[in-house]
This record gives sequence, C-alpha cells and structure tokens, in this order.
Amino acid sequence: MKAKTRKKKSTVTESSGNVFADMGVPEPDQALAKAKLAAKIAAAIDEERLTQTEAAERLGTDQAKVSAIVRGRLDQFSTERLLQYAQMIGYDVEIRFTRRHAGAGRLRIGA
Repeated sequence: MKAKTRKKKSTVTESSGNVFADMGVPEPDQALAKAKLAAKIAAAIDEERLTQTEAAERLGTDQAKVSAIVRGRLDQFSTERLLQYAQMIGYDVEIRFTRRHAGAGRLRIGA
C-alpha cells in the first residue's frame, strides 16, 4: 500500500536585496559591507595563492584572524580594519559619498 504524501505549500518572500536585513540582523548595511570586504580579501588571497599564514604576515596579523575572515566570522573586525586589510592585500579603496533624495543614507561596498 502506498503511503500518502502531503504537499507542503511554499511561500516565497521577495528579498530586500540585503540578506542581513531579511534575517533581521542589527545594522544590516554594515554587516553586508563587512561580508563584501571579507569576500574581496579572501578572493585576493586565493588569486595570489597565498596560504593563510602568508596572508597573515602580509596583513600584520595572525593566521587565526585570516581564517576568520575567509570563513565569514567577522564579529571581531570593524569595517575600518577590513578596509585596511583590503589595502594591505593589494586593493585600492575608494570611498564615495552621494546625496540621497529621501530618507536615511545607506552603506554600500561595490567592486
């Protein structure tokens, strides 16, 4: 005898464009900026075929912190520190301000 399977109804919620905002993370723009910076740093480490120890030497930190960045564990890092690391690993960092027409501004990191 076949067992009956019930189909569950799925609901789809449109994203705001920021997964951290969608998850209710405090300061979602800041969290997204840090995640994008960490991804760039990790990509540079990978592109240059650096070990985490070699990357740590270049960044003036220890291997455990490089591991945290690569794994996206960013609570211990400020945005400013990640910007410094991005420069140290070989990126030019440019900060640009534009006036928003309505409401509060937002923080974005672009590549």
